[in-house]
Amino acid sequence: MLFEDLPLSEDVLDAIYDMRFETCTPIQEEAIPPILDGRDLIGIAQTGTGKTAAYLLPLLTLLQQEPHPEDSVNCLIMAPTRELAQQIDKALQGFAYYMDINGVAVYGGNDGIRFEQERRSLQRGADIIIATPGRLISHIELGKCDLSRTTHLILDEADRMLDMGFSADILKIVEQMPKERQTILFSATMPPDINRFARSITKDPVEIHIAVSKPAEKIRQKVYVCFDTQKTKLVHHILSTHSSKRVIIFAGSKLRVKELNISLKRDGFNIEAMHSDLEQKERDQIMLDFKSGKTDILVATDIVSRGIDIDDITMVINYDVPHDAEDYVHRIGRTARAGREGCAFTLVGEKEMQALKNIERMMEMEVPREALLEGMQVPTTEDYKVAKRTSHHKGKQDGGRYRNKKNTQKGRNATPDDKAKSQHRHSSKPRHSKKTQTPQS
Repeated sequence: MLFEDLPLSEDVLDAIYDMRFETCTPIQEEAIPPILDGRDLIGIAQTGTGKTAAYLLPLLTLLQQEPHPEDSVNCLIMAPTRELAQQIDKALQGFAYYMDINGVAVYGGNDGIRFEQERRSLQRGADIIIATPGRLISHIELGKCDLSRTTHLILDEADRMLDMGFSADILKIVEQMPKERQTILFSATMPPDINRFARSITKDPVEIHIAVSKPAEKIRQKVYVCFDTQKTKLVHHILSTHSSKRVIIFAGSKLRVKELNISLKRDGFNIEAMHSDLEQKERDQIMLDFKSGKTDILVATDIVSRGIDIDDITMVINYDVPHDAEDYVHRIGRTARAGREGCAFTLVGEKEMQALKNIERMMEMEVPREALLEGMQVPTTEDYKVAKRTSHHKGKQDGGRYRNKKNTQKGRNATPDDKAKSQHRHSSKPRHSKKTQTPQS
């Protein structure tokens, strides 16, 4: 379907034609009509399917067609991370280029001056707010953000927000909004708890399922089954025998990211690390350097596995196997974009075989195994059993303390510092300028 076949605003159509978009993606074709009709919507679609445009284009049309008070917040878009919020912000600037639509981007990790800029913008009113939950809660608790007349609510990557412990914050925000509103929720996965949450905040929603649970065919997937202690040496080998430019390495923790960054940098690789301990300015500069090609390799936690559009990634390395099979697809989906080819290596330690089996079961395929380096031993069945018993025993010993700590950080009793950490210290952004570069969709 062509965009011109949809009843979108002429100003919106002019903008997307300037951006050389003509044909709708499946999610856009299915989502735009019911959103234009004012229906609530639950969409299951992965990153890279065009869902940002699927809700921004009809919402911009509705905001232009319907009368809205200038001194209120008319539309709220919530995203789990500052990186995704920034991407939505850029897309909005492009799509609204010919429209008199104003927006405010609200995400933490900045100084008091920026917070004050956000406060003034929120009090004046805005057509669209793009916010991370923790930062928005701060403004609401200070009485600086009135959502009582907000008519549209969009939750982007809802599953990720709930995984990060934002469910209580989101419900608190929803309570500030009118019951008569349009609610749109997008999620890459829809397990029972997400489904219950989605239905609790929507009314008679239209449901859209875009099945993209398998990686792109042009991704060459390979697996090294190894001991955990062999992983760093294997990463060195992969980078030395393949192209070491435009590479993302995903690790399961900040500590792993930092250690791997130091090791590879010491060996002369042009690498930088991205994790939530960094200040906003540092993270922005690291991402800018990587996108521009100044940095060849980015080692990161899952903070960049979703919602970040970098089209020319040649290789993804999973230093640790993600526990969620869907997260594996999101990670390796950073490569082979826009019709390009790419490869993905996954290092499977002795404790991670079950996670690999879950991934292969979901994809309905076995990922080809690569031979280890000379002198490296392959874990045996007994090694897997020992690792599983050890992990289970440690989990029983530490589980109560871990769960209490997790609930403290993610529940309603979380301290401001805990919430700030789970929010990854998002940063803020001033109002839009129509002279901004054409965004990604």
